[in-house]
Amino acid sequence: MTALRRTITTAAVILLAACKGSPTGPVAGTLKVNLTTPNSGLDGAAVLLLNAPAPPTSVTAAAGLALWGGPVATASARIVLTGTLSTGTILSLQVDDVNKVGQYSVTVQQVATSGTFLLRNPLTLYSATVTK
Repeated sequence: MTALRRTITTAAVILLAACKGSPTGPVAGTLKVNLTTPNSGLDGAAVLLLNAPAPPTSVTAAAGLALWGGPVATASARIVLTGTLSTGTILSLQVDDVNKVGQYSVTVQQVATSGTFLLRNPLTLYSATVTK
């Protein structure tokens, strides 16, 4: 009986230790929106389309950029950024579950040059990704 009790206790300890490392359920946190531009430092405005499983709790522009429009209240929202756009992180999204990062997407819809604000065309070399 003692050997059986030791075996069950050992198995229970191993199972608890294995489960302890991985959280279950939503994990609130920050996701980053990263821009890739062939004209880094020469673009002055962008219109982006954010698609998300749920609206972010907040959206913040990176340093030196201005975010235009009201709070993002829907799962699909148009975002306008102005300022000197460079390749790298342009937005931070506060979300209810960072583990759903794969369900977020951002599409670059329009880009304008700095100074003259002429629209760039084509946009094939521009992209935006969402990462943890």
